[in-house]
Amino acid sequence: FFFFDFFSSSTFVNNPCLDSCHFLFQEAKMSILVIVLEWFAILLLLIALFFCVWFQYHIDAFVYLLNSKDKKWEATPDPQELKRMHGNKLSTKIKTVYFIRHGESSWNVTFNRNKLFFLPSLIYAIVKEVSLIFSDNDSWFYDAPLCNTGVEQAASVQKFLLENANNEDVKAIRSNKDSLLVCSNLRRCISTALIALEDRLSDFEDRVIIHPALQEITFNPDGLSITPPFKQPQPSWFDKNVKNHRMKKLYARNVDSSINTGNKDITSNGIKRLVAFNNWMFDKKEETVIISGHSLWFKSYFCEFLPRSVTHVSKKKKMKNGAIVRIVVEEHTTQSGDRFVMIQPDSIKEVHFGFKK
Repeated sequence: FFFFDFFSSSTFVNNPCLDSCHFLFQEAKMSILVIVLEWFAILLLLIALFFCVWFQYHIDAFVYLLNSKDKKWEATPDPQELKRMHGNKLSTKIKTVYFIRHGESSWNVTFNRNKLFFLPSLIYAIVKEVSLIFSDNDSWFYDAPLCNTGVEQAASVQKFLLENANNEDVKAIRSNKDSLLVCSNLRRCISTALIALEDRLSDFEDRVIIHPALQEITFNPDGLSITPPFKQPQPSWFDKNVKNHRMKKLYARNVDSSINTGNKDITSNGIKRLVAFNNWMFDKKEETVIISGHSLWFKSYFCEFLPRSVTHVSKKKKMKNGAIVRIVVEEHTTQSGDRFVMIQPDSIKEVHFGFKK
């Protein structure tokens, strides 16, 4: 096409045959463009049709997508101002908390990577989803599991903990003395906890508690749990093929689902779960809590429980996948029995990786 465009426009060429050829090639270009656009339109239609059928299959995801108020709640009081108002009339408890963000998931592979390859990635994910529905009754999108990169990120946490055994924060995470391991009821968090903390789980035959209040704050299908209430979570289609980690054994032996009430309710929202988790955590006797959780849940925690006057990156940026951040949290109870929580601003420490820039 370029060759004929160049020579037919040259002042040195004045040939009727070449003009005719140029016209034919212009027509051919237009025909090819029309065919490409037609096929692209058909492709988009097939993708739309797939998701129409998919949402019929996962009707709860469709209902949640339309009606969820998970990210919407009224502004809460400034914890520092509440503390100032009540003065010395407060009883106080303190916990040391470690946030561990899960590794990257299959959802991230499709929707959050290179936008240039979004369409090919989406087509691959759809083909994979269809095969999973018929072969394993599993999903690429719903309760999205870890991907290869996610496993590597979880393994990097495990490696960091092994190589820094004398670090005080690492000692607190690896020791089962006076500490709890807790994670979201979504599989990417469960798998991250089992891989990252595999040595502690093996050494002490410890268990990770599945807590539904840690479920991600989102209306997307990847934020919905595939595990039924109080049932033992099962390794995903991807987890079953992970090498160097005994995923099937870890899922069977080291996961405690006794308080997992299942998927978040349509009437639930982020602040309800944040408060519910705080109440549960401060009712426990253990002074240290290690949480395998989600970026938006952690970000919301910082926004809600850091004093409003504090400017910190945690309020604006997500934690990196596989990052560990330590905080110290105070719970104050008023004379009337009301409870509120505040993060000590100076206690925030990026133990591993930290926040995105």
